[in-house]
Amino acid sequence: MSITQKEANEIEIKFMEAWNSSDNCACKAKEAWDALIGLMERENNYSDSLGVESLDWQIGNWANDVTMELHNAGRYRDCIEVNEDILKITWHSDNNLFHENALREIADEYSYMGEVYRCYELYEDYLKKDSMWGWGWIGYYRQLDEHDDDRFESVLDDLYKRLKDGVGFRDKEDLCRELGDEYNTLGNTERANFLYTLENEEKEKNNKSSFFRGFNIDQLMVKSKKIYPNELCPCGSGKKYKKCCGRN
Repeated sequence: MSITQKEANEIEIKFMEAWNSSDNCACKAKEAWDALIGLMERENNYSDSLGVESLDWQIGNWANDVTMELHNAGRYRDCIEVNEDILKITWHSDNNLFHENALREIADEYSYMGEVYRCYELYEDYLKKDSMWGWGWIGYYRQLDEHDDDRFESVLDDLYKRLKDGVGFRDKEDLCRELGDEYNTLGNTERANFLYTLENEEKEKNNKSSFFRGFNIDQLMVKSKKIYPNELCPCGSGKKYKKCCGRN
């Protein structure tokens, strides 16, 4: 059995009704998401290629919007559930970014629920399995900082030493920038400047090796990454997103 256009239209209407609703938007968004996952289960096809164009091109946007809506409504457990669904889905065009963002968000939602040590455990498990994941490290040390954990600076120092030794982290450009900002905040300008220099070198390498000739690489990266509440706001205010533009 394949998904009919009528069924696809019904799913799309559910999402439209959720976004246009002034009341219970998060509840309606979760219901629409569950209906979409129900179709995937029925077809035994957990992917963003369900064979109906009006669904396929929107699944990624819906995944991002539903998790953000649930988080903003304080429905952290539901947000975890949706991100666990996202981990089941095969995404065809994001270089695994949906899965990585979902892993980080699951851990962070536990922190918001007050289950900080569960959050730590998840990050530590992620990084044990994938020690080269730059954004995983960023998420982990941000949580340590958020909760005044004594390990915060030692994790920063270990990452700094590994970068100085030439370890090839994924998301290395981002890791250097974010780590540089942390050292700037701590007043260690020598380390911060070293990391910013490393960031610029990595950016130059990435630009040279990019297939996206004629496009602004930074703009592409911004569009592809989800902004998390504890990340710095992209407006440049220096505040966390949740305390700045994220309030809107």
